[in-house]
Amino acid sequence: MQAIFKNFGIYIHVPFCATKCAFCRFYKMRPSEEDATAYVLTLKKELENLSQNQQMKRPDTMFWGGGTPTALSEKNIELLANSISKILPTKEWTVEVSPSTATQSKLQLLKDLGVSRISLGVQSFNPKTLRSLGRAHTLKATETAIDTISDIGFKHFSLDLIFGAEEQTISEWIEDMHYASTKPVDHISAYCLEFESGTSCCGGITDGRELAKREREGDFMEESMKVLPELGFNQYEISNYAKTPDSQCLHNLSTWHMAEWLGLGPAAASQYNKLRYRNTPSLEKWATAIDANSTAREDIVELDDDEMYSSALIFGLRMNAGVNLSILKNRFPTANVQKYIPTLELLHNEGLLNFSDNNVSLTFEGRLLADSIATELL
Repeated sequence: MQAIFKNFGIYIHVPFCATKCAFCRFYKMRPSEEDATAYVLTLKKELENLSQNQQMKRPDTMFWGGGTPTALSEKNIELLANSISKILPTKEWTVEVSPSTATQSKLQLLKDLGVSRISLGVQSFNPKTLRSLGRAHTLKATETAIDTISDIGFKHFSLDLIFGAEEQTISEWIEDMHYASTKPVDHISAYCLEFESGTSCCGGITDGRELAKREREGDFMEESMKVLPELGFNQYEISNYAKTPDSQCLHNLSTWHMAEWLGLGPAAASQYNKLRYRNTPSLEKWATAIDANSTAREDIVELDDDEMYSSALIFGLRMNAGVNLSILKNRFPTANVQKYIPTLELLHNEGLLNFSDNNVSLTFEGRLLADSIATELL
């Protein structure tokens, strides 16, 4: 079986949403049919430009995120799929869906096109929490979307939940997890609200103002790590839980293992051909560059062994399985490995890290502090 880090993925960012949720930090805008059609045609040209400069291999995985891909019309969903028809994935194709735009006809179209995994942005089953998050959908819309996705019969079906909303209680969070577990899904993602917005103590902020917030979010996260496994969903990454190894998200696993992926669309990130970069988070600037047969890249980082070893170690520790230091050394032979040893030994002595046969992984207590540990390893 091919090692996960040898997988190649394609990520397509669809920058449209019916509403702008207060918690979401990703680039998006309200859709118009004119903008959506222009976006799809430009993305096709972006792929053609890349293919002219280098041989484009067929990806193992593909992920349509956003934004909300199902904010596109059926016509543009099909046009987008047709524009990439020569590079459809061989192993897994995921599309993010919102309950407010998850129509039966769009979902059936995605299934017919070959999509194998649906990730439904439920966020919560509690009306109070949904209002706090500014979500456009209702509980009724969520229930309808879940039933429709289940009836159509995608191979894998995931629910995204968020904890840490204002006035959300631990008991309400536990109720959300229990309710989600009763649905016909094989995967649940449990995200920290403030981490999603890019301002969280879950993300490692340590100043005094954030200590109370960090403790509260830690309590929610600890409940996730206890309750979801009891409900049959095993944690395999800090925010992700699957019923079986087969139901883990292969595209995300490839990313955490520091495989290559190519991002298409405005704001899409890439790790490709020894470069890490993102496209500009502007539909207009991105389209102008692509139309001129150029690129719209920002934040370009050249990837040497030191950078890749660091990233593979930090992201690898987000996974419950951890990382094998020998494999990392073989992958990135010129990396300065020794500089990480004192920190890893300290974490082990503090009960936050396991060592076994050259494999390192976070303990339960370590996973609660994963983002702070990542900061220590930088």
